[in-house]
Amino acid sequence: MAYIKEDIELKLKAGLPIPIDNAGLMRIPTFRVIADIGLSIYNLYLAYLLIDKNSLDKQMNKNMTNFDLFFANCYHSEEFKHIAFNGLQLFFNHEPSLEINGEDYFINLEGQGFLNRENFMDFQEILMISNNVKVSNEPEYKPGNSKAQEMINMIMKNRKKQPKLKEKMNLQSIVSALAWKENGLTIFSVFDLNIYQIYDGFHTTNNIDNYKHTIQGLYAGTIDSKNIKLADIHWANKINN
Repeated sequence: MAYIKEDIELKLKAGLPIPIDNAGLMRIPTFRVIADIGLSIYNLYLAYLLIDKNSLDKQMNKNMTNFDLFFANCYHSEEFKHIAFNGLQLFFNHEPSLEINGEDYFINLEGQGFLNRENFMDFQEILMISNNVKVSNEPEYKPGNSKAQEMINMIMKNRKKQPKLKEKMNLQSIVSALAWKENGLTIFSVFDLNIYQIYDGFHTTNNIDNYKHTIQGLYAGTIDSKNIKLADIHWANKINN
């Protein structure tokens, strides 16, 4: 089934479960549930469930899918399976299990449905949209020869030694900002939102503020109206995040 992003986003805004063909209903947890689990654990779930064959260094069989890689890791690693299955149980509310029937293999979701090569990509797509995750499959550098590869290896090695810049903003700071801003939310009610709703609220609130500041600047004469198209900055415009 071809999923329309607009339909997924609307269900996420409404806090509704999302049906996945043959897998049943996928539910996105509220931030209160995530806080109880632990944000670091939740992010670990996402990292395992969003496994991507294109992110591997070595060449993979072109017919291999993300599900093939996911299933193989679950089958061969108890540690991987434990973390991944906890994540699946969180989103589907059913205990998963590995099933192999001849050449057919899938993940049984306790009778509710199953994940396999046909619907696992849909699951991953919904997971990325609902958690504001961007995955880039393109390598940073494409070596033209072995000497170029050596240079790349040296660059990447030196980059790892460089100190990481401190984040100015993260999910927790966004939650705090929404909770203490005059927008109808409180520090208690904000935890009843899912992550999609939190990011959507943050971007929309930010657009409203920018629009108001621009209008005030135009009235005050500090902003040149010739360089501004109000229709382009209106806070009700679609958000590309």
